[in-house]
Amino acid sequence: MPDQPSESQPAQRHSNASFIQWLIVSLILITALSLLAVHLPERLKLLLVYAVVYGLISGGALTTLAIKLGVPVKRTLILSIVLLTILGQSLILYLSHQRYQEATLKQFKTDKTSIVIDRMLRSGEPPEDPEARKEYEQVIEQFEKAKKERREKEQQLLEISSYLQHRISPIAKLESPWPFLFWLLELISCCAAAIWASQQVAKPDPKSPTEEGLNDTVS
Repeated sequence: MPDQPSESQPAQRHSNASFIQWLIVSLILITALSLLAVHLPERLKLLLVYAVVYGLISGGALTTLAIKLGVPVKRTLILSIVLLTILGQSLILYLSHQRYQEATLKQFKTDKTSIVIDRMLRSGEPPEDPEARKEYEQVIEQFEKAKKERREKEQQLLEISSYLQHRISPIAKLESPWPFLFWLLELISCCAAAIWASQQVAKPDPKSPTEEGLNDTVS
């Protein structure tokens, strides 16, 4: 009996080492899967379905890896898979938002209208006639106001809430916070799919009829 704790320590260390190895490889796999998902064609990124498929692949692949490395499929592993799935979805959101920002800034930079008008107004001299000068100043004021609104719109479009609105715009035009709540729904569905896939992979294979017959014969 006194030797039992010492015998269990190597097994515990082996289990911890296997889990750490699984965690490192899983982080690499989740990152690679997220990068692949971001660069998929837009026609394949069906709302909700896209997240569920990601969850199924994540849960199945990470559980298969755990079984091969000898990591027991217990609550700790399932929780780790869920956290990794959330991390992957968050990475997809971040990278997709970065691509959306780049595309938005590119659109604003290609529109040279305000720059041309600004140069025309600044290069010209104000008229000497008081009435004409007053109208000229009103035009300048309206133009400055339009520039300010344009900058505010640009900053607003660069926010993540604007990207979330852009994501669901093909099916509905919803104001905040509904786009974010829809993304949360996708995240929950993704995690649920990952848990289901993990349970299916970890489920023991049913005995074949031949094995059952042999067992009956032995008994």
